[in-house]
Amino acid sequence: MGRTLSELSGKSPGTREAGRVGGILPVYMSPRRLVLISTLCTVALLAGIVAVIAGWSRLDSNLPGGNPLFGRDDYADKLDLYDSESAFKSGEFRQTMLLPSTERAEIVLDDRREQPLRRGEWISPVRETEFGFLELIPSYNALTPPNTGVRLQARTRDARTGAWSPWLYFGSWGRTMRIDRLDREVTSFPGGKVMIDILKLDRPADAYQFRVSLQSLSPDRAVTPSLRRVAAVYSGPVNDPGRRAVLSAPRQYIGRWDRALPVPFIPQGDAPAELAGEVCSPTSVSMVLAFAGVPRALAEHCFAIYDPEHGIFGNWNRAVQRAGELGLDAWITRFRNWEQVRAMIATGQPVIASIRFEKGVMPSNPIYQDTDGHLIVIIGFTPDGDVIVNDPASRDKGAGVVYKSSELAGAWFGAGGVAYIIRPGTSPVTSRPPATTQAESGRK
Repeated sequence: MGRTLSELSGKSPGTREAGRVGGILPVYMSPRRLVLISTLCTVALLAGIVAVIAGWSRLDSNLPGGNPLFGRDDYADKLDLYDSESAFKSGEFRQTMLLPSTERAEIVLDDRREQPLRRGEWISPVRETEFGFLELIPSYNALTPPNTGVRLQARTRDARTGAWSPWLYFGSWGRTMRIDRLDREVTSFPGGKVMIDILKLDRPADAYQFRVSLQSLSPDRAVTPSLRRVAAVYSGPVNDPGRRAVLSAPRQYIGRWDRALPVPFIPQGDAPAELAGEVCSPTSVSMVLAFAGVPRALAEHCFAIYDPEHGIFGNWNRAVQRAGELGLDAWITRFRNWEQVRAMIATGQPVIASIRFEKGVMPSNPIYQDTDGHLIVIIGFTPDGDVIVNDPASRDKGAGVVYKSSELAGAWFGAGGVAYIIRPGTSPVTSRPPATTQAESGRK
């Protein structure tokens, strides 16, 4: 979510690829005039974003991007992934179809109507959860050619009454339209509320279900978006300490965790100067994408990840969807202890962590002493167990900075332990992060 830092070291202006200019352009316009128009449009977009940001107070509890989560010692997490042929077949197809391949399974439109707007849906099976949950964070990976897009909704079932919530809106990617009542952007109901990218419930739920809308506004019927993964991490209290320990135990791994992965360091000061204090999430994604062999300009990631509905760069599911758009496997998950994270490092997997803390939690932090929300890249551990981090907040001090594990635990696990996992594409995912379960999808 939107992650603000007041202290940035060594800002430098970034660049942005010129965007398309709307309207009709005469074919005789000179290159100089085209550049001028493109520049003015870019400046206008920047000005609009900066105007939104300027209205926020860093300490305002209503800050759109503030991380709303808190650590709970009695909580456990489970991650469900729908990304295989059998997983998708377990759901319902409405004017969509499964496009199996040797590389990965994908859902595409199967709307053959002769009209400019084509639309279909994939609805997941009802997922009855292993324990009652109060928090749900979905994410997805989709490809959206020009004039196509996807919209994500989810609903939950009250554990006590059995009543279902309305379909709740978690955002869109690409170009989409609200067509009818199925596309209503409902984000709250008497039992809970979607807080940008996480659903927080007032009472435990015991099941959830997804609905993904695929849309194409292209006149070419062959042009379709494709959905290749939906993920959900659900969290809630588990009173039995033994069961909770089992749910939080890392998977077995072979490899050393006391090392630093060679993740390239990128400071968020490389972004356009007006935005540098707000783009820790795109910057962290940029580092891990470069590590995975997909280097792109930071400004490109910033504008792709920017959430126009909430005016932030830190929407969690948009961050992982950006990686998914570029062909990588990406999802949101949660961590509760360092052993889970060591398992990731041992297998060569960096972890993007969402932290939040007040003064006094990280007194030895050499860069900042508090934040209402920030993203960092965990790249390894020292032999003593302290955490090696690429922190985009500081050009001078952020590369490979070492944070005390006891302090960072309070800043990360104490803020919900949310993380992005991004890695080179595989299909389906066979080596999953800790606290993962197999969805009701034939993934055995």
